[in-house]
Amino acid sequence: MDLIRLLRSLEEFLYELVGWLVFYPRTLWRVLVRPGEVARYTRREFAKDPEHRFADAISPVLMLILSVVLAHALEMATRAAPLSVSGPVGKLLFSSEQGLLLTRSAVFCIFALGAALSTLWRQRLPINRDTLREPFSIQAFLACPFVLLLAVSQAVGGETKGWGAAIGLAAVAWYLWARTRTFVALNDVGYLAAVGFVLASFLLTSAFVIGLMLAIAL
Repeated sequence: MDLIRLLRSLEEFLYELVGWLVFYPRTLWRVLVRPGEVARYTRREFAKDPEHRFADAISPVLMLILSVVLAHALEMATRAAPLSVSGPVGKLLFSSEQGLLLTRSAVFCIFALGAALSTLWRQRLPINRDTLREPFSIQAFLACPFVLLLAVSQAVGGETKGWGAAIGLAAVAWYLWARTRTFVALNDVGYLAAVGFVLASFLLTSAFVIGLMLAIAL
């Protein structure tokens, strides 16, 4: 019986893995070119029962995790130089592959969380597990191309810094555009007002992340 359960578990894992190969690039492309539509799709999915959600895509948090893993794999493949840190916490988080992977996951989760919290604040909704889940999932989707583009920027920057900086700026520009399109799609607000709100939220979150990383690294 144990062998049968093991084989069935292996079957489910292999089927899920094959599904990732199909649904990950398709979902990533949808997020990249139609972020507003993906946001509305995510809202519709959360109106369904949990077992029926995201049947034709990858769930948002899993999508973000896979994107972080791919970005980390790209960094390892390009042999990017490790960060120089002196503090004990910084060495714990940045001196090993596991620590770097965990840190990168936490950083982009903070970006998604900051955007989700600002959305709830703008909508004057209470912050709890139920209200936070939908906006965080939408922002997790949007963070996926951002993660990968920044990883490409870092990889290219090791050879040609000009191209690396250009790709990094393009990543930030796309992310701000995607968040703005999403905000307009889900809220009754004008485009210019959405740009200002998204930019302010992004700058606050970026300042928090940079400050946190500097405090850890020192």
